[in-house]
Amino acid sequence: MNQPPKVLLKYLGVSLEKGLPLSIDFAVLAGTMAALLGDDDSAAKALAEYAAGSSSPPVGKVVTGVNMALSTSREGRTATGYISDHIEAPPGMTVRGCISLAVTGYGKSRKETAQLTDQLLDWLDLNSLAGTPVEELEPSEVQRTTLAIAMATSPELLIVDCPVHDSLHSKLKTFSGVGNTVLFRASSLGQIPYGVERIALCDENGISRIVRHSELAAMSTGGSEITVSFYPSIPRRQIESIEGIKNLVHTDGLYKFTHADTVHAITKLMLVARANSRAVVELNLSPIPPGTLLKMFNPPDESQIPVDLFGGEEGF
Repeated sequence: MNQPPKVLLKYLGVSLEKGLPLSIDFAVLAGTMAALLGDDDSAAKALAEYAAGSSSPPVGKVVTGVNMALSTSREGRTATGYISDHIEAPPGMTVRGCISLAVTGYGKSRKETAQLTDQLLDWLDLNSLAGTPVEELEPSEVQRTTLAIAMATSPELLIVDCPVHDSLHSKLKTFSGVGNTVLFRASSLGQIPYGVERIALCDENGISRIVRHSELAAMSTGGSEITVSFYPSIPRRQIESIEGIKNLVHTDGLYKFTHADTVHAITKLMLVARANSRAVVELNLSPIPPGTLLKMFNPPDESQIPVDLFGGEEGF
């Protein structure tokens, strides 16, 4: 008989404040990658910090690792590694020094420390930077170094609390592929790496909806948030006449809206400009914001929030 898949991360009955609605419960299985997607004012960052064990939710709990220890406990923090775009280290401390210090802090002998430090430097292509002070590193090098520090405990779960650099994608995919878990925090669709299969959409209160990668791709493919301005300025009714426009906002001469078909929207904008003898002086495209995605998915009423721990993930 096949054994049920292991769970390495659970959010259970979490609320950011007493009296606020509870998040949807969320669990991530071993061997998978998931993401918390939310705007900067959403709960995504707080939820990532709860999983990393750097703070505890006021209501509910977060448990990690095969033993489902509280994320803030010693066992939970040992089972979890944290990747950010910042390294806490004294001025002048080198990459090797930071990694070696992290390895030593978990009871390794001098010989074991040296061996593991060398292995991590090699795996993350940091050998040429081993003697470089961490304050001199480029952003991608900082992330590789924080991953090396996180790996000092041989964690089962990694929390990535920053936009992940391309140089780490294959490393994190390898990490999850051998039965571990990676949770990313993202503030836009473009920050979600390839291979993430489940995405927790976050609002200001917590996790509002859990979707599969395929659902998110189907909802957002071909669409974008468009910002445009004209010279001379153009009446709002001309923009409203473009079929399919949603979430239209007009501020200081700039029109911002979302559209499910970017090519169609841009073509219509150019036709409107020509028909009204206007010049398009600014045109920017960006991914559909997480807050808008939540509206597009039309989540259930908060009083009827479902509990979806696994969401069929065992099929992945």
